[in-house]
Amino acid sequence: MKVAIFTNNFLPRISGVAVAVKFQESALRSLGYETLVVAPDYGFDAKVPGVRVVRVKSLAYPPKKLSLPLQFLDRTAIEDAIVEFNPDLIHTHHPFLLGKSALELADQLQVPLAYTFHTLYDFFAQYFLVDTEPVRKQIRDYVVNFANCCELVIAPTEPIRKYLVRNQVQAKTATIPTGIDFSRFDNIGHYRLEKRKKKLKLEKFDYLLLYVGRIAWEKNLSLLFRALRLLVNQKINLALVIAGEGPAKRAYQKEIDQLLLQNRVIWTGFLSQEELPEIYYLADCFVFPSPADTQGIVLYEAQAARLPIVAIKSMASEAIIKDGENGKFAENNARDFARKIKEVLEHRERFQVRFDKEQFSQTSIARRYQVLYQQLLKAGRTAKAKQLGTIFFPFFNPP
Repeated sequence: MKVAIFTNNFLPRISGVAVAVKFQESALRSLGYETLVVAPDYGFDAKVPGVRVVRVKSLAYPPKKLSLPLQFLDRTAIEDAIVEFNPDLIHTHHPFLLGKSALELADQLQVPLAYTFHTLYDFFAQYFLVDTEPVRKQIRDYVVNFANCCELVIAPTEPIRKYLVRNQVQAKTATIPTGIDFSRFDNIGHYRLEKRKKKLKLEKFDYLLLYVGRIAWEKNLSLLFRALRLLVNQKINLALVIAGEGPAKRAYQKEIDQLLLQNRVIWTGFLSQEELPEIYYLADCFVFPSPADTQGIVLYEAQAARLPIVAIKSMASEAIIKDGENGKFAENNARDFARKIKEVLEHRERFQVRFDKEQFSQTSIARRYQVLYQQLLKAGRTAKAKQLGTIFFPFFNPP
């Protein structure tokens, strides 16, 4: 089987979606499938070992590894590459930009179209020039209309699949978790941990909180800083380690300065997939304040390190956290978040539960794709294309 994969985010940019796409591509090749990835051109590191990639002309900002695909400038090249590849099925990870190209080519070639829903785009309305309910509704309607142009819509968690159905997605839906390479968490020796601890100057703290992810407004990091301030006021000697980069970092640093926490918030910057397990194993509690995430790859990683989690309820956290077992849910206010962190720190052993990694393995994920793809091939292209209109992303290419 030949599968063409369209994505607005891919390596060398590291993001949850990019990692998920790479895992899916590798899983499909493990079945003997042929794959072709259509992705933005980031202006450097175009080759991904073992992966056949068509790079689309893009508005790139290499220092931040950001790129906005300009598929309308490369329409002919994209079409020629896909026609030559002659896919049996097209799978897109976004509903806009290259996602629209995927839809057009699925119609042109009359092959089934699958779409993985990664992001609650209405939480990103601030990037659409104005954050109002009419704008959010327009975004939701666009995504639902796109989903209904597909034969299959895949959700990373069951709460997200149910959300899509509630919002009038009539296409076939299925749940497939994002595959994760947990071998990175094996054999993390004492020397590596001590070296990282010394590099970040963590020895002076009794407890470490950890956040891993984008530094962006929708991640609600202000909640962490206010909770940290309350805990420090209680004479608890702890620090918050933040691993990641993002557009809100400078503003958050000002907020931290105002709270007099600059010596208790440690910014690691971007860490590679191989380095991240060290941070998880050094931490005492993983904190997840985001209400916007649809899948929590970092939550699964925290579980792989047997790291307790404190989070506010979201479709990502509710799919993973069992309150009182592997972590605690907190209200979206600093006082309750701080209270739940303190409870976890005082009784950490109670929240260290065994985690089944096999369900996220390449073999497990590949088999689930295989079953669904075979069903799609039998039915063929059945969805009807709709007039989607245009959504303009002026400053940002959402995940």
